[in-house]
Amino acid sequence: MPPFVWQANGKGTGFAHDLAQELARRLGRKDPVRFLPWARAVRLTAVGEPFGIFPLARTPDREEQFRWLIPLTRVKYTLITRQQDRRDWTIDSLKSARVVILRGSPIGQHLKEAGFSSIGEATHYWDMLRLLDEGLVQAIYAGEPMLKAAARESQRDWSQYREVGHLGEATLYMACALSIPPIEVERWMQAYQAAELDGTVARLRQRYGLTG
Repeated sequence: MPPFVWQANGKGTGFAHDLAQELARRLGRKDPVRFLPWARAVRLTAVGEPFGIFPLARTPDREEQFRWLIPLTRVKYTLITRQQDRRDWTIDSLKSARVVILRGSPIGQHLKEAGFSSIGEATHYWDMLRLLDEGLVQAIYAGEPMLKAAARESQRDWSQYREVGHLGEATLYMACALSIPPIEVERWMQAYQAAELDGTVARLRQRYGLTG
């Protein structure tokens, strides 16, 4: 999920990835960041596997399932179409079109509540862009910064896409399972506060183009 965490040339990168690695270093930990399919990662953490997880949208249905640790950014969920599409799509006209979301994301509920009738899922942001480019879907519904970063990482020109409108927003967090002991959570939070004070967090945010 660029710009927060993804793999490039077999190595992890991203703001949240680098932040987690830095906090682990300060705590003397060597816990690697594991990459799992997003839906599986959310499910395992929600049922108590002792994982941290990021970036996780803080939504009402998830509120009691996780410990919410570090806010990463506020995102708007945006409907994206292709500029070259001959139809001038609007939110209303897209309600009967094929729209794709990230598998495991709760934001499909936004679409259902707004009356969208054909909602598909993809495993990665790159997959959603590919489906849109190939005309297999008419729109993507996703967090704007993640989709822009995925386009950049896959060498796509963002100007070839059009933002139709927003249906929701949320704050993304570094979170963890409820099974993680409070004393362990406190250690990580203290390490984060120290990283904020010495400017490390700000430098990492700047590295990945995050300003909010």
